[in-house]
Amino acid sequence: MELKLLIILFAAGIPYIGNLQGDFVFDDSEAIVKNKDVASMSWLDTFHNDFWGTRIDSPLSHKSYRPLTTLTFKINYMFNKRILSAWQFKVVNLICHMVCCLVAFKVFTKILQRLTIHGKADIAFLAVLLFAVHPVHVEAISGIVGRADLLSALTFFSSFLAYDKACDDSSFKIFYLLLTTLLAGMAMLFKENGVTVLGFCVVYEIVIQLENPRKILRTISNGKYIITRILFLLLSSVILLYFRWCTMGSTKPVFKETDNPAAFANNLFTRVTSYSYIYFLNILLLTWPQWLCYDWSMGCIPLVKEFDDYRIVFPALLFVYIFKCMTKVLDGKPFNRLLILALALLVIPFLPASNILFPVGFVIAERILYIPSAGYCLLITIGYHKIYLWTKRKVAKKLLKIMFLNIIIIFMLRSYQRSFEWQTEYSLFLSGLNVCPLNAKVHYNVAKVADAANNSEWAMSEYKEAIRLYPEYYQAMNNLANMLKDRKQFEDAGVYLSKALYHKEDFPAAWMNLGIVLASTRKYKESEQAYNNAIKYRGHYPDCYYNLGNLYLELGDNDRAMECWYKAISQNPVHNSAWTNLLALFDNTGRTEEAFQLIPKALHALPESPSVTFAVANIYGKIDLYEEAEKYFLRALKLFGGQVKAIHYANLGVLYHRWKKYEAAEQMYEKALSIDPSFISAYKNIQSLKKLRGKYKP
Repeated sequence: MELKLLIILFAAGIPYIGNLQGDFVFDDSEAIVKNKDVASMSWLDTFHNDFWGTRIDSPLSHKSYRPLTTLTFKINYMFNKRILSAWQFKVVNLICHMVCCLVAFKVFTKILQRLTIHGKADIAFLAVLLFAVHPVHVEAISGIVGRADLLSALTFFSSFLAYDKACDDSSFKIFYLLLTTLLAGMAMLFKENGVTVLGFCVVYEIVIQLENPRKILRTISNGKYIITRILFLLLSSVILLYFRWCTMGSTKPVFKETDNPAAFANNLFTRVTSYSYIYFLNILLLTWPQWLCYDWSMGCIPLVKEFDDYRIVFPALLFVYIFKCMTKVLDGKPFNRLLILALALLVIPFLPASNILFPVGFVIAERILYIPSAGYCLLITIGYHKIYLWTKRKVAKKLLKIMFLNIIIIFMLRSYQRSFEWQTEYSLFLSGLNVCPLNAKVHYNVAKVADAANNSEWAMSEYKEAIRLYPEYYQAMNNLANMLKDRKQFEDAGVYLSKALYHKEDFPAAWMNLGIVLASTRKYKESEQAYNNAIKYRGHYPDCYYNLGNLYLELGDNDRAMECWYKAISQNPVHNSAWTNLLALFDNTGRTEEAFQLIPKALHALPESPSVTFAVANIYGKIDLYEEAEKYFLRALKLFGGQVKAIHYANLGVLYHRWKKYEAAEQMYEKALSIDPSFISAYKNIQSLKKLRGKYKP
């Protein structure tokens, strides 16, 4: 037994070792890196907010209430001395998966014991081995937000084991029933589908009583404890679901058509057939997980709209198979009862994602298959075991073992390969192009990583493809316009920004960017109006106030410029550009006293800012405080590092020039010219310096 446990741990861990050195990717950014609940000193805020840090009762919330998962992120953060470390988070995820595999092994063993099936250890072991290496789990393990699914599964299986104890003849029945509900509630607070364990326990209770199907009603009616347990499970489910509904503010989440197109289909036929086809695709991912993608929305799977669509055949065959399996329950044989339990474990935890009870905000989510895959793996192993028992020849049995081993190895290698794709956003987003070329969001994300890698041509091409696939993709229009703006293609940038605002009028970023474009083309009135619109739709918008201040500076209205920059700083105390511009304005207008009052505040807010330090150095230099100015100039040069420009050396040269440190001044001018040989003022200053030192003959 110990050897089997070690093999399970080895199989569960090895495929994901390569991912441990990866980054925070995809949803990790919103749920962890940008989520204020993770870094907050308050532990209670987590229980008032959704998984992404938004108030759970807000209309903007997705209603994903997983406070216990967020608390584990917070603990990770605290244990690492308040530093976000992707490696540490990923290690915890992997440990959760390995522990979950051990608990699943216990669950399968208990089920087989209840049904008195011979060879139960082999069936449980092989099923868990398949579960441990299944490639569909890579998203839940390698994507840190997948911890919600891992912990929900762990408490799901633990809740079931507690219920199994409650089915025994013991004096602790009530305790184990209460523990079942407690663990189910915890599973729900890790992730919503965890509460479905109570439904699975109801099916389990019924199936283990089906030794003689014809006597089932009499068995239940005579079994006081059986009916009590079932009623207790049903009542617990109602209470937990009611609590969940109240927590959401008694409102359903609001999703966009791009998140789940089938939910917005005009007719019942399209919705039913499209959902049915999606169920089939989920089974396909479990059967042969070759086509894995981090996002399946925005046209990745076209809707089934016509009767002659060949895709209708696949879900039809799936439903025929499920119906055939369900009829097996009537004979009460142990293997057939086990088959029903495997199907229940596959189907029941999937129900919240099925769109049957309510629409969800995704098409396919691989991590949602973590618990259902346990039922699938048990189902496959049952089939393997039956074939093995029917096979009489030793050679055929050996060949069957080799085939099953090959499946394990193939799945392990696929998981290993896929985990590397989850290391960085670049590799993850790129992998999505091969699976979902019709998904506009995939092209949008590829464009973002291409832009970050300074591959602007590729980025622009991908943004345009995203817009082609989804003509209302206003975020892609805004980002493409930004790239065009940086290239000074202001007319084209304005066109895309206008289109973005046509599709989403209350898009603050697009209004601000339009303001920048209009200001660049000297349409100052229109630019001011665009900035004001941005602020109207997002009152807390320091970047917009900063840009509006730049506009007023261009118009010569220094007072209004300062007012806007002060507003930007009040909303974002570490707004580097606003501080720098304020200091530069005071310097250029000779308002020395105000500058001196601002310098300590600026340096306190941004002690490591090279541009703020450089601006302070310029102020001290102009009033002949040479030593102070030199100190800040040298510090600024150090902070700029590889980003030092000619102007930085030139200004220090001017300081030395006025300080009559001519040799040092000449060195600074030469460094400025080495960076920018066309720097005219530096060239003139060095010639003037040579005259003073008698090195120049007219």
